[in-house]
Amino acid sequence: MPQILTRLLLYLPLLLLAVSAHEAAHALAARWRGDDTAERMGRLTLMPFPHVDLWGTILLPGLLVLMQSSFLVAYAKPTPVDPGRLRNPKADFSLVALAGPLGNLALALALALLGGALFAGLGVESPEAHLIVAAGIFLNVLLACLNLLPLPGFDGMKALYVFLPDRWCWRLQQAEPYFMVVLVLAAFTQVLGLALIPVHPITEALCTLAGTSWPSL
Repeated sequence: MPQILTRLLLYLPLLLLAVSAHEAAHALAARWRGDDTAERMGRLTLMPFPHVDLWGTILLPGLLVLMQSSFLVAYAKPTPVDPGRLRNPKADFSLVALAGPLGNLALALALALLGGALFAGLGVESPEAHLIVAAGIFLNVLLACLNLLPLPGFDGMKALYVFLPDRWCWRLQQAEPYFMVVLVLAAFTQVLGLALIPVHPITEALCTLAGTSWPSL
């Protein structure tokens, strides 16, 4: 039980930061391309409270950690985007979609550079600091790779809208309310496992840059 509690106390705060960075990146990209809807709703922030979805951000990942699952899934409240306010609606919508995973990869890189400065530069040898940096890198890379899967409701599919006929984009957007069904089916059919293929090498490379080793759940 103490080990599970330690995992909860470690992973959930880092996960809150990761999903906040993801959604804030969406909001920033939308603002840059002309739509300030998310900014006006307070979503252009790294503070987790505006982004948190009780089930997707807290209960689901917490339950997976308690079950000692080998896989961690989480999501936040979707960032509102009004395509009509974007300068180039179709292309910009795809760009806004890509911004979320890129935000997570940027945060993972920032953590790697911070780790390098702490461990190699300043000689910090705290096991807790190593674990926090490595776990933060892992969670952000995992979240980025999961979201890049080309499934309805995922950023990977939205990023492809620029290449798809308008009627397909409309139908895919209509499937958004069924995101949880898609997520469960993807997990049941092992499709989510495809996201793990790039997670390991990217995480190992960034942890090496940080001067630490990559964690496992």
